[in-house]
Amino acid sequence: MDSINTDHVYDSVQQHKCDYARDKYDTVGPERRANSDPITWNLLKGLIGICLAVQGDESEWETVVDSYRDVRGISTGNCKYEAGYRLLEAVASFVQAHPDGKVLIDDAPTGPGSAACPYRIQDVYVSATGRSPETVAPGTELWARGTWPSEVGRVLLNGTEAPVIRLPDSDQHSCCHNASVSFTVPKNMPKGTVNEVTVTGAGFRISARITFEVQ
Repeated sequence: MDSINTDHVYDSVQQHKCDYARDKYDTVGPERRANSDPITWNLLKGLIGICLAVQGDESEWETVVDSYRDVRGISTGNCKYEAGYRLLEAVASFVQAHPDGKVLIDDAPTGPGSAACPYRIQDVYVSATGRSPETVAPGTELWARGTWPSEVGRVLLNGTEAPVIRLPDSDQHSCCHNASVSFTVPKNMPKGTVNEVTVTGAGFRISARITFEVQ
């Protein structure tokens, strides 16, 4: 349960995994939701309701409207929350104004500028210490953290491929917002300064200037 967070549930809704998202929401439980970002959990309740309602569960429209009342006018400044809020506001307003209307949800848009949160590598840290690397040896396990549109397939250090460590989904939130990917400094990495870290996946390549020494 500790691996369940609002980003994980939000991504499940975006992927139309409605029952899965509801199960994770229920698993967290009311006490933890109340003590950990209750506004975002209230928003997610409404987004899950939309997801289930457009798949045929008409009773969920009441959940959508109630959830919108709970978060109406509240901004957290989080890019993912703001995108979800705009959707919830639009759908709840339509349902209230047109109770006999029909709501259809298209797939999320793709392409430049369509993401709710900007894609970037936020930072890199050493697995053993949780701190930014200064001097590392080949074979050291590192993590890159950031936002990208799908699971990372490759990590490059100055263009040299660093082996990605595949972990179970329960242990690694590998996509999409506040995601992370684990990798090791390659055995053949030349000694010297690493000044560019790159992550790539299906249709994306993101680089950042992050500096550390390989010895």
